[in-house]
Amino acid sequence: MIGLIKQGGYALLAFALSGTLAVAQDKPIELKLSHWLPLAHVNHQHVLVPWAAMVEKNSNGKLKITIFPGSILGKPADHWDMAQNGIVDIAWGTHNYTAGRFPLTAAFDLPFQTKTAKGASRALWEYYVKHLEKEHARVKVLWLQAPPPFHLQMANKPVLKPEEFAGLRIRVGGGPVSDLVKALGGVPVALSVPEGYNALERGIVDGTILPHEALHGFKLAEVTKHHIELRMFTTSQFLVMNLAKYNSLPPDLKKVLDELGGAWGAEFAGAAWDKGELSGVDAANKAGGHFYKFTDDQLQPWREKAAPIVEEWLKATESKGLPAKQALGDLRALIKQYDP
Repeated sequence: MIGLIKQGGYALLAFALSGTLAVAQDKPIELKLSHWLPLAHVNHQHVLVPWAAMVEKNSNGKLKITIFPGSILGKPADHWDMAQNGIVDIAWGTHNYTAGRFPLTAAFDLPFQTKTAKGASRALWEYYVKHLEKEHARVKVLWLQAPPPFHLQMANKPVLKPEEFAGLRIRVGGGPVSDLVKALGGVPVALSVPEGYNALERGIVDGTILPHEALHGFKLAEVTKHHIELRMFTTSQFLVMNLAKYNSLPPDLKKVLDELGGAWGAEFAGAAWDKGELSGVDAANKAGGHFYKFTDDQLQPWREKAAPIVEEWLKATESKGLPAKQALGDLRALIKQYDP
């Protein structure tokens, strides 16, 4: 009788454990994604939020991504390390906030190279495949992307010739764009994009170099009046995942992330940002802003001022034993292919 009770007890225990196991297996894997953009930004609303929903749908609810925007979990410059060190599972950020850490990636920030976010983002992804995997080896790269070309957004006066740039204080994020501002005779002021609003409002800087979307996404239409479309440069951005976390996933869930990343992810993000430019233009028009367009011939004096920056970058990067000349040649060929 006692034996029957024991057997029945073991059976009941096994049944209970199997139910617990089933519940555990059905529970989704929750991933934390951090970025530093505001809720109104196109990259939050039209890239990361719908992407997270697609991941959940394509994984049949097995992966659930919670997004923490607006630097809630860390400053803009912290996001690479936050993903690499497992503080968050996934991070979106900008390479040039850690200038010098990604020497070959920095070629993408050289001046006057791109025209659209979609084409530039696809070129950047292919450049990553050719030359940048070593610089990104300590994380799982979901995709790389680029915003549309950065224009000169001025608070109080237009700047229509290179010689009018002298002495101006311009907010920059870092990297080769700082050298561009210096080459034009200006003074680069290193601040993150979210810090730019107050700096413009208080007169700490005279202008900033950003895509038009920032006029809406960061409300810069309120503190800038002159929008000079110079297509000065773009920058490289990342969506990366903690490598150990990615490696811990079963193959079917890795496949979901892989299929919603890479070249597809780059073009998905870039295309959304191209559309986002319209919201910035609309915000500036409503605020009484003025736009200034340039022909290729009118841009030539600006390009000539910037030319030494490329030579200096090549020399400095080659001195580190890196194939800068080959990398830049490949990058320019890819930009010509995908962003003609």
